[in-house]
Amino acid sequence: MKILVTRPEIDQHQTIKALETLGVEVLASPVMAIVPLSFSLPDASWQALVVTSRNGLRMVAGDQLEPLKSVPLYCVGKRTADLAAALGLTKIAFVAPNGGELEKQLLSALDPQNGEILYLAGKVRSGRLTEALSAHGFSVRLCEVYESQALACLSDEVCEAIRTEQLDGILLYSQRSCRLFLSLIEQMGLSEHLHKAIFYCLSPAVALPLEGLGYPLVVAEAPNERSLLACVQNGHN
Repeated sequence: MKILVTRPEIDQHQTIKALETLGVEVLASPVMAIVPLSFSLPDASWQALVVTSRNGLRMVAGDQLEPLKSVPLYCVGKRTADLAAALGLTKIAFVAPNGGELEKQLLSALDPQNGEILYLAGKVRSGRLTEALSAHGFSVRLCEVYESQALACLSDEVCEAIRTEQLDGILLYSQRSCRLFLSLIEQMGLSEHLHKAIFYCLSPAVALPLEGLGYPLVVAEAPNERSLLACVQNGHN
């Protein structure tokens, strides 16, 4: 079984290792690259620190991170929480499975009167967390610390695997990466060679761009990598 990983290079290593453990042959060709942005964190007393991706923490240097280590952290994903703990953040208040659950927890657990919320995020975001919190009276300081830049092509090895119809599946983790992958295969004349490959999507939202295209599609039961890889394992067995 040969599976394509489309995650940014900074995120793909654990995924590749997990797939190889399952006996899967892995090809990797990111459709986006994570690029740091120039930013400066305000010197303030924060009610909470919000992070929806590991990249939000990766981009904060040691001296900037130090004042945040004792701020209650609300984040998405166990891997984000694990990275936070490894970086020395001592107050991991809530780990949400997705952005919607994070929003619910923030609205129920925090009080607009208790100070500002610092939100470390990417330049392009899928949700509207800032707007939702602001609508309920919270003061949110959005700090864009990285950008996900689209890449111009897939690797030669991946193109050849698609062209010769040797690819069994593609892992997709975000709606944007799904759209970018579809755009790339169309530009490179490869769209007609993937009707036997399974598109493994992290959530129904990720799968939306595939509607009506006729590609085999599997959506993870829960929006996490463990559930997504279980789908691959079921297909492998």
